[in-house]
Amino acid sequence: MNASLDVATVAPFVVRRAERADLDALEALEGAFPGDRISRASFARFVANTATDVWVAQRDAEVIGDAVVVYRRGFVSARIYTLVVAEHARGTGVAKALLAHAERGARERGCVTLRLEVRDDNESAIALYRRSGYEVVGRTADYYEDGSAALRLRKRFVGADAHLLRVPYYAQTLDFTCGPAALLMAMRAVGWEGTIGQEQEVAIWREATTVYMLAGHGGTSAHGLAVAARRRGVRARVWVDTAAAAFVDSVRDAGKKAVIELAHRAFTSELASDPDAVRVGEFTVHDVVGALARGEVPVVLVSAARLHAERAPHWVVITGYDDDHLYVHDPHLPDGTERADGVHLALPRRDFAALSRYGRARHRAMVVLAPSP
Repeated sequence: MNASLDVATVAPFVVRRAERADLDALEALEGAFPGDRISRASFARFVANTATDVWVAQRDAEVIGDAVVVYRRGFVSARIYTLVVAEHARGTGVAKALLAHAERGARERGCVTLRLEVRDDNESAIALYRRSGYEVVGRTADYYEDGSAALRLRKRFVGADAHLLRVPYYAQTLDFTCGPAALLMAMRAVGWEGTIGQEQEVAIWREATTVYMLAGHGGTSAHGLAVAARRRGVRARVWVDTAAAAFVDSVRDAGKKAVIELAHRAFTSELASDPDAVRVGEFTVHDVVGALARGEVPVVLVSAARLHAERAPHWVVITGYDDDHLYVHDPHLPDGTERADGVHLALPRRDFAALSRYGRARHRAMVVLAPSP
């Protein structure tokens, strides 16, 4: 970390990294909000967490503003979780200085995008962000506790233009339903008009599950997800590195292996009537980009170990690309994060091949959904 960021003077105040001794002041600043306040416990976690930057502006002995930047493991995008300035210190450059430090900290971590949300009636904050190079990328109704809407803004630190598909976000509601949640997002993006919610999420899991995994509930395979999509009238094709059953090496018991293979045979049998439903072979980042360019939405199997430090297969939706990155909707939201932390996350193209493998067999799989012709 560049030492110049640890303490930087911007007269008549300084911007520095927060410490535990600042918790009282941080909590007091939050008290100025009518709702959506960050708790003292959350601030304590943020200050202690290496995946978070907490900046404070201090004048004499008083903390007059703060900014919290949250990072996601495995991605090169960050989010400004909050930026607040004490009322009596507004209009003196404090917000601009905090924003500058948030951006510099994100750049130092290698981030290419910084995102934030702001109340759509907060004209002074919106003006600051626009002057600082942020663009409005969307609006979310009823975002805040009082029912107010939020504008979603983003700033890119590189010049490449991103091609992003309009993919709605849906977070998985259960530990084992990343596949169904990802499929729901992708189906809606290609025109499926069914209801998105836990009932449909669980129904898809029941249809697509391999029944067993190393521990806990069974995962969902590419073949199973494609079957579930097709049953709902959505065009879906599978691209896998092997015709063998997925996840069979994740269990030791011969009986469980047999059940996984039985489920796989049922999926392949249902897909067999369409010669284009399954493709066996390696795929590359260029294949993913090609699908996106055609308006198709890839749902890709990745290793949760690289994203969430968990030994499990995980499904994500690829939502776009630029010259150097893919963009991802991740249905899993770690504790302390919210919807905005799972949307259009930037993933370096160079990391895709390693990320999109799972298990000892280095299994690779994706399901590509296409709009109706």
